[in-house]
Amino acid sequence: MFRFSRLTIIFLLLGAGTLPWLKTADSAQADLARQFNQTIRPFLTTYCVSCHSGAEPAASFDVQRYATMESVTEDFGHWALLVRKLETKEMPPKAAKQPSEEMRRAVIEWFAAVRKHEANKRPGDPGPVAARRLSNAEYNYTMRDLLGVDLRPAREFPIDPANQAGFDNSSESLTISPALMAKYLDAAKRISDHLVLTPEGFTFAAHPMLVESDREKYPIQRIVAFYDRQPTDFADYFQAAWQYKHRAALGQSAKTLNDIAAQRKVSPRYLPLVWQALEQTKEEVGPLVKLQAMWRALPAPNRNQLDVGREGCEQMRDYVVRIRRHTEKLFHTPAAPGVIVNYQPLVMQRNKLLAAHRRDFDRASLREEGEPPPQNFLVTQGPPFGRGEIEELKTKIVAYTKARLEDPDLMIPKGERARYEAAFARFSNVFPTAFCLRERGRFYPINTMDRERYLGAGLHSALGYFRDDAPLRELILDETATRELDALWDEFEFIGDYTLRNYTQFLGGSARTMEVNRDQHRGFATTAAMVALRDQHLARPAAQADAQYRQAVQEYFDNANAALRSVEKARRAAEPRHLDALLKFAARAYRRPLAQSERDELLADYRQLREKNTIALGVFACQPVELLFVVEHAG
Repeated sequence: MFRFSRLTIIFLLLGAGTLPWLKTADSAQADLARQFNQTIRPFLTTYCVSCHSGAEPAASFDVQRYATMESVTEDFGHWALLVRKLETKEMPPKAAKQPSEEMRRAVIEWFAAVRKHEANKRPGDPGPVAARRLSNAEYNYTMRDLLGVDLRPAREFPIDPANQAGFDNSSESLTISPALMAKYLDAAKRISDHLVLTPEGFTFAAHPMLVESDREKYPIQRIVAFYDRQPTDFADYFQAAWQYKHRAALGQSAKTLNDIAAQRKVSPRYLPLVWQALEQTKEEVGPLVKLQAMWRALPAPNRNQLDVGREGCEQMRDYVVRIRRHTEKLFHTPAAPGVIVNYQPLVMQRNKLLAAHRRDFDRASLREEGEPPPQNFLVTQGPPFGRGEIEELKTKIVAYTKARLEDPDLMIPKGERARYEAAFARFSNVFPTAFCLRERGRFYPINTMDRERYLGAGLHSALGYFRDDAPLRELILDETATRELDALWDEFEFIGDYTLRNYTQFLGGSARTMEVNRDQHRGFATTAAMVALRDQHLARPAAQADAQYRQAVQEYFDNANAALRSVEKARRAAEPRHLDALLKFAARAYRRPLAQSERDELLADYRQLREKNTIALGVFACQPVELLFVVEHAG
């Protein structure tokens, strides 16, 4: 199948030639040919041959070679010049024998009739066009339009030679040498390396998709880009609410909250919650009291001063972020006897607890007057690498702990804990600690040491992934955007196998005792193997002694097994969609509908390739993409 698709791409690289038009005889052409024999040729013999013939014809123009009407139509350029000379009476020269005006007019009119006849016979035809390859620029543009991504595969080609007129897209200059053909074949192979199988078909990535990290990079970038597009800055919502409050002064009396949300490009779901917190919620204690005071202190605008309150809105944003960072409910990775601190089921359990409390707060972060700071303050776990990282981590933990314990807005009057906790709970429900976590390092909440661990699970020495975006879905996104985000995470599983990646690293790290034939293809990730390993871990003394450990292990294996079975089902279901996408892709490459024989050949190639590799098309997403387009078999 992909051998044929590869051939499609190569054909496209070479461009398309134009077949010569077949000449057809009709009555008008026969009449013109008769006139040529009876009138035009005798005219040339009588008035032109004496000068324009022989070994050295005048002006290098030999009229004797025009023995038929077809020879005239093949050289309209010279004949147009001849006729123009006849019209201006420059030819024959004055010293030579002159034709009658009637004879001169007969030649001119005959030539005009021939040109009109040829034009009517070939409407829109530019004339003979030699087959040529695409120029480098045309090739790049064609690949961009076909693939949907600008790969510029001709960047390593030799520069296109120009013809005598300076054009680099003419047939006489765009030839193909053996060396250039080899570069086209290499380019076709590089293009196929970018292919991405998705649940709905296939597309092409901006980077090669050859190894595990490549396949992860593509969906991760798409999810992170989605997160970055979302309106999650509190300052934008405060400013939108401010604009709504002063809509009359701004000349926008008729605007609704939804209108303002659309204008400010913020979420119409979340803006009413912010408005209610600022204007309609009456608090006597807690962080919302101070936030509302800052809100009331924002300047009133004059007409068209839409941004006059921006600085104050950003100060409100910074206050909310500080309070939420200093009241975030943190969790240790649960400890168990004989289990390493980076034991993946327990790390994932910690991540789930963090994600579930984004709209909650830590009651212990509030301190009554005269109350000593809490002992053994919880920050992070996991050993750093090397002396330098140890010192850096210690410094950052001390700074974070000091800022949190000394935050004056977390001090509450003695005996008022219940009222303040209720107020902080209402505040935290509206303002989460994060709408989504796009990157997570090993030492969360110390978030300045490990950068660009996108969608990370916070594992110590291995990559791992965890989804943490519940507040975004609950507060910001509408149904359409939520479905889009869910589809992106499904795509991540389909393309990047992130659950399998997590599980494989878990086996390589903390589960080396598993009694499963790991050399068998995916044998270690079958339901039977996963259940057996789960039961081994549940039989450990730690599981017998600690209910939290038992729950973490049970959920880890059950969730991983469900995810792997789901993606297997999705790949089987995607196979017919992949084949349909392949047929549509071939039709786009050919720029015409496929003939039934071409469809049959394409599908037959797929079946042959599948039988040879004993693997379904959907499963190829987990294999090197070189298996998909085999350039060596392109011929």
